[in-house]
Amino acid sequence: KMSILFHCTFENSNEWKIKINKKFKTKKIISIHDKNEFDKVDIAIIWNLPNQILNKLKNLKIIFSLGAGVDHILKLNDYNGTPIIRIKDPLMGELMYYYALSQILNFQVGINDYKIAQKYKVWRKEILPPFNKDLTIGILGLGYLGSIVATSLAKHNYNIIGYKKNRIKKEKFKIYYNNQLPIFIRSSDILINILPNTKDTKNFINSKILSLMKKKSLLISIGRGSTVNENDLIKHLKRSKYFYASLDVFQNEPLSKKNLLWSMQNVNI
Repeated sequence: KMSILFHCTFENSNEWKIKINKKFKTKKIISIHDKNEFDKVDIAIIWNLPNQILNKLKNLKIIFSLGAGVDHILKLNDYNGTPIIRIKDPLMGELMYYYALSQILNFQVGINDYKIAQKYKVWRKEILPPFNKDLTIGILGLGYLGSIVATSLAKHNYNIIGYKKNRIKKEKFKIYYNNQLPIFIRSSDILINILPNTKDTKNFINSKILSLMKKKSLLISIGRGSTVNENDLIKHLKRSKYFYASLDVFQNEPLSKKNLLWSMQNVNI
């Protein structure tokens, strides 16, 4: 009888294990500590597996990635091409949309500025927010999750535009392609970065892209930390008083206490 190797570093990993047990009643679920069972493993359901485990699973047929990205598997030095299935989770897309919307409203209504005023006990005059229809939100990375975020935001009357490398047949929004990237960036009041981690997306958001953004604009980064050049971002934040960044992912996590982003007033971490 074959087994399933289950490993993940989520806080609710036990809930996942219970659900997997219910789904695969005929299979034994093992962990990375059950080394004597490795020969019986034909399925691995994983997130952030340590190195030197995959090469011990001699009968492994398929890997399920518990998150949206697969870079956590591809970067393992013992990954040898076993087929990978990504789990497409609409609830993850919904949670990303909640986060994006909270940061859009934060920027739109001026919550950050009020918080700074509160800190210094300053009674500041009212900030008149723009209406949703007057804000253009650019989605960088219109994959499965990006499309959920875009569609959900469009229901609130925001003007949604997207950027993609390859043409798609059905365009729900105005889509910009390859050489139209500068126009796409310049048109966005808010840029939501949902890019995956690939060799083409490394440091995609750099000084060149940031310099194209509007003087008063917001960058929301919820894709992969590797897609943002943090040194370029810090320089841009220092220079641009009305530029804001809401960052959910970083090049190295947890973010070092020495990182300047922690103490910047125009940043939400």
